[in-house]
Amino acid sequence: MRTFMKFDLPGVIRQIKAEGISIRRRFVGYIISAIALVLSLILLLLNMFGVLNPTSAQITDALDAQLIFYANSIKRDYDKAAAHALSFSDQLEEGIEEYLRENGLTFENLKNNADALSALQNALYGIVYLNMQLAPSSGAFYILDTTVNSRSNVPLYNGIYLKYINLYSESTVNNEITLYRGSFSTAKKGDVTFHSGWNNEMRTDFFDACDSVFDGDTHYILSPAVEIPDTWERARYVYVPIRDPKDHIIGVCGFEINDMYFQLSKKVSDDKLGQLVGALLDNEQGAYTGQFNSSRYNTMGSENVTFTENSRNAVFDFGTERCIGKTRAVTLGDRTFTAALMITEAQFDAIVQRGQMKTVGIILAVVLIMFAYCLFLSHKYVAPIIKKIDQIKHSGDDGEQLKIREFDALFAFIEEKTSVHEAQLKNLEAAKIAAEEEAARAREAYEKALEEYELAKSEILHLSEESKNEIVLEDYEYFLCNLKTLTQQEMRIYELYVEGKSTAEIAAIIGIKENTMKYHNKNIYSKLGVSSRKQFLRFAALKQMQDKKGKQIE
Repeated sequence: MRTFMKFDLPGVIRQIKAEGISIRRRFVGYIISAIALVLSLILLLLNMFGVLNPTSAQITDALDAQLIFYANSIKRDYDKAAAHALSFSDQLEEGIEEYLRENGLTFENLKNNADALSALQNALYGIVYLNMQLAPSSGAFYILDTTVNSRSNVPLYNGIYLKYINLYSESTVNNEITLYRGSFSTAKKGDVTFHSGWNNEMRTDFFDACDSVFDGDTHYILSPAVEIPDTWERARYVYVPIRDPKDHIIGVCGFEINDMYFQLSKKVSDDKLGQLVGALLDNEQGAYTGQFNSSRYNTMGSENVTFTENSRNAVFDFGTERCIGKTRAVTLGDRTFTAALMITEAQFDAIVQRGQMKTVGIILAVVLIMFAYCLFLSHKYVAPIIKKIDQIKHSGDDGEQLKIREFDALFAFIEEKTSVHEAQLKNLEAAKIAAEEEAARAREAYEKALEEYELAKSEILHLSEESKNEIVLEDYEYFLCNLKTLTQQEMRIYELYVEGKSTAEIAAIIGIKENTMKYHNKNIYSKLGVSSRKQFLRFAALKQMQDKKGKQIE
């Protein structure tokens, strides 16, 4: 600390302005800049590919681990409830058969027989109450495919439906029981209160498709989360069939798992993430509904949750809030559900931010270590180089300084060697002058040749004018009149002849064979009334000359 206090920063700045920056300091600065650049690029690439943020990966791993346990817990509990439901069904089948045998009745005799159905409920109440106490549920019921009023406009079914009220923990011991569906005598026999939404009989669509559902290996059914009629509650139901001695389905029994019981029994937390939101979701044509282990989410958006999945997480959108989590398919009964664990987006961002701050701290520590390493390299390797430069440098010159002390001295030594380069430069200048003179001579020769060409061209035209008198006028007029009879291909050949091309050159330009060329020549001579190539070229030259004169007159 004292050494730092003695550091003369203004003195260093004045020295830099006067003498420049030493090679040692530049070396350290460049190395640090290079390390910072490479480190930045690495961090950028890692961030692009999602590798930089280990906190996000840790959250995902923690959710994955908890979700496996959570999904297994859900499957275990519902399988346990299903096992109790199967035992419940067996007991009810024995109780119904015993009641019918003792009273000399058949199952068909129960329809519209209120006294018999009430007596049957009293006989079966103990079974319902006992199994409700044993099973992990918030209620128990049985429904028979019979009624006290078959003339009702809405199909009704007779049975008992008991529910717990005022649940405050997963343990249902000593919880008060209420009669949600059943007869007055059943409530009196069990000494239970009536539910605020009580009715004597129940409505259900179970019997519409029960034979086909339980025809295979399906032992129980788990329903989606649905609203319980005449209440503010939602619940799932574990169904198993009740059969008569002939194996016909005469009813259904099972257990209710309402939102409150699900909340109390499916709490889950993590040491790093804190309290987690768990859910069992149903997928109905792309819309997700379900039960959550939090009353907040059971009432907020649970009727229609949307979520999107990426390679790492699933994003759950409740409309007013979003959560980040993981999902896992769970097969319960004859259906596949989705188990999910999540944390709020704000909670996720806070954890990620803490992880990023930790990452930044690690990066800063690495940078400091690299800075110390650069100083070590400077002392170990740069210092000997500076010493070597001091051994070979000569006295400084009076020219412009580079503000780098060691290199200024080195270039003062190199300046003495520039005379050789100056001599080479003079030689190059002389070579340049010689090349320019040679170019001028070549240009003069070109202009002279061009004049000779124009003179020769004038003489040729003069000869053409003289040869005009040797041409038979009638043949030449015939030649002119029939030029328009030439085809497009023949006219092209005629123009190439006028340009001075040979037969072979014309054939190559047009892309035809030599025999084809001879054929075209024959047609051209015939149409133009010429007998030889010499006569053809003479007529063509004369026409060209006349055309040029005509243009000049115009």
